[in-house]
Amino acid sequence: MAPKVTLTPLDYELPKTPKEVMDAWMPRLQAVAVVTALLAGTEAQLLGSLPERPNNISAADTTLRFFAYSGLLLNLGATLSTILLLIAVASLPTTARQVYVSCSHGYPRKVFHNHQTHLAELNKRLLDGHGETYILRAFGIARGWSFMLRHCIACFMGGCVCTFTHISINLWLSESTVVAAILMPAVFFSFMPPCVAFLFYMGSPSCRECSEERRVAYTEV
Repeated sequence: MAPKVTLTPLDYELPKTPKEVMDAWMPRLQAVAVVTALLAGTEAQLLGSLPERPNNISAADTTLRFFAYSGLLLNLGATLSTILLLIAVASLPTTARQVYVSCSHGYPRKVFHNHQTHLAELNKRLLDGHGETYILRAFGIARGWSFMLRHCIACFMGGCVCTFTHISINLWLSESTVVAAILMPAVFFSFMPPCVAFLFYMGSPSCRECSEERRVAYTEV
């Protein structure tokens, strides 16, 4: 049975770690919101410059319009998800206070009142590799946080792909073959390295000594 404590909701403040996580997410999400809104604006301008649809529409024109509208909608979707994520992060102090008042088993109350068992449990979870999402959930982040974050990333990356594809197709249709061919390496170089970095190189570098110790321990077993 949990010990009774005197609740002081007006005195409640987020602990240092979730506060730092919240502060770290705010500029990230603001940057994504700005970028996706700019990409959506770019797509809207490119759509406005498209000629009227001819009677006998070609496959190239159909493809161009498909990627144009897809880029616009995906970037708008990413912007919407980012706004909702910003609202969720900004509301974390309030939601953590609500959990502190309403739940005697949650981390907000236990950590605030220095319950050593729960502090040790939280530290163990962090040592086991649970990162920022676990901390945010422990202190009452919106239930849809993970879903909205995945939706935001998927729409952002998909919107970028559609925007670059739209621009590439537009180059081939509106410019000479020589100009389009010369510019294709620039399109590839501007888009592919960030995608590869996002997919494979966004994690922190591993320690070679620790990796070697794990390899030796594994071979010995």
